Amino acid sequence: MSSRLMDVPSSATAHLYLREDRIRQSYEAMMLAWRTLNADCEALLREKGLGPAHHRILFLTAAHPGITPGVLLNSLGITKQSLGRALGDLRERKLLIQEEDRHDRRKRPLRLTASGEALERELFLMIREVMTRAYREAGMTAVEGFRRVLAPLQAPSESRAR
Repeated sequence: MSSRLMDVPSSATAHLYLREDRIRQSYEAMMLAWRTLNADCEALLREKGLGPAHHRILFLTAAHPGITPGVLLNSLGITKQSLGRALGDLRERKLLIQEEDRHDRRKRPLRLTASGEALERELFLMIREVMTRAYREAGMTAVEGFRRVLAPLQAPSESRAR
């Protein structure tokens, strides 16, 4: 028997929220929520000739000014080539600048330009509106539970416990 099958709890021992059908429902809900969260953003990004990778880079750079390409690479889990292409697009459109670190010339911290900040802000406001509506409907207890569920899902795959 494969080790994967041995790790799956029997329906008799699984908690109700860990049953396969519940996990499938949760995953489907996350996929559909992602689509809803990003629908307006995708239309604006398409208008500007940008895609989801550009959006994620803009968001993380706004949240962490001075973030390095290496940290972005680890956070996004994309290839160096994909990151390089997206960073090049953003620099070319004057939405992002790549600086030199005064202490370590190998580091190339990233910052948004005023145009980049304006675009990221516009995209974020679209997401904030959708999330605020959902959070209000779900209530404070649900919001905290949602955050607790998401926290372990954010860890890099090699550090997640099985």
